[in-house]
Amino acid sequence: MNSTLGADLARLVGAGCVSTDRGQIDRYSGDALGVYRAFRAAHRLEANPGAVAWPTSAQHVSAILKYAQAHQVPVVPYGGGTGVMGAATSMDECIILNLQRMNVVVDVRSQDMVARLQPGVVLEDANVAFNKQGLLMGHDPWSRPIATVGGAISTNGMGYLAAKYGSMGEQVLGLEAVLPDGEIVRTNGIPKPSYGPSLNSLLIGTEGTLGVVTEATLRAFPLPEKQLILGVDFPDFESGFHAVAQLYAEGVRPAMVDYGEEFWPENSDSQDCATLYLAFQGFREDVDAHLTRSQDICGRFGGSPGDQQEAQEFWDTRHSSGERYRQEVLLSDDPAKARRDRSSYRMDYLHVALPISQVLAYRKKCQSIFQDTNVIVREWSLWARPEFFSFLIARENEEHSNGNAPEMADVVDQVLNLAQQMGGSMEYCHGVGVKLAHLMGDELGNSLNVAQAIKRTLDPNLILNPGKLLG
Repeated sequence: MNSTLGADLARLVGAGCVSTDRGQIDRYSGDALGVYRAFRAAHRLEANPGAVAWPTSAQHVSAILKYAQAHQVPVVPYGGGTGVMGAATSMDECIILNLQRMNVVVDVRSQDMVARLQPGVVLEDANVAFNKQGLLMGHDPWSRPIATVGGAISTNGMGYLAAKYGSMGEQVLGLEAVLPDGEIVRTNGIPKPSYGPSLNSLLIGTEGTLGVVTEATLRAFPLPEKQLILGVDFPDFESGFHAVAQLYAEGVRPAMVDYGEEFWPENSDSQDCATLYLAFQGFREDVDAHLTRSQDICGRFGGSPGDQQEAQEFWDTRHSSGERYRQEVLLSDDPAKARRDRSSYRMDYLHVALPISQVLAYRKKCQSIFQDTNVIVREWSLWARPEFFSFLIARENEEHSNGNAPEMADVVDQVLNLAQQMGGSMEYCHGVGVKLAHLMGDELGNSLNVAQAIKRTLDPNLILNPGKLLG
């Protein structure tokens, strides 16, 4: 352990922006990935970082990265700590680069419909700032009350409104970032340059491995004149899937698409049907037209009106899990212990992207795999688009909560590889982190060599978030 690390960093950014206190280090040493879901990467969740630093400017970040390069000290960027794949997992003797104090909404320009924000701005706070200017932030994940702008960009996260506004990355117009050698770079925050390569694209979804975002220029959207929430029940998953696919085939674009079929036999309130929740946002005539056409399409595929009170409640409580995580983990006296306690949840949730034509065939093959391996499906679902297919699984009588679950790990790898083989991607929602890093070769094929060459060029000492995404 570098005994002078804390003092060295204090000279760079000030003593009030650095801590080597073990309690502070443990608080920020991990994210929401628990040891069970980490499977064979569970050992990565037990680390002994050297220090936490809270930069307040791009210049601070630059100074820290220059120091880290000179002394070959790993640096792990940290946003809100809400990632579920381990992208913010620490490592021994690293510097945790906590960006939460870079939390300024620089400006919101209503005429230009853009906003500039620092990476530590919490998404909820960003949305409030947008709303004050008659605008809406299009990124709306479960973690909106606690996740940060920088973290959402680094994982190219998806939210409830992705059906209309796209992923977080699709809302980025420009970035300021610090490269691994400490150089500060900026891109032009305009809707569409005609040149490439795109530096934005190198920084979106790369989990802080190629640079640290220190400011983002984001699209803003008009606050909707009208909003409606619709619930529709279907007799089976296939019927609702065909309805969602037809919505897209006919050009219907709801703001939210959330479709699921759940199986909780021990719960008397469990669904006995598949339920689709749609949200429509926009000017009145557009919302009314979308509602009418959606009801018609759903009816063609056996859909019937669901409980509209439940649909509204689903919308109103969509961030409740984020609020619970804040109370139970982030605000607890010992967040590290709270994260470990939550690690006993012996389930996994997977999010694959597939061609629309392959989704039902993929689901059928997964059913066969799960039947042969005693894996229980708790939910099948679609989110945002018919291509985005998710499922929640558990293993019967699974006893291990320490990541020692090799059979479940094998099943997860098998179904993710199957998605890749059927022309899809292993993850559309949460990023790769340490959980899926071992499958990146299967995901990218020979193009992984290109990505790793970029990494080695920008970060020859591999100090910036090593062991994630690109190795």
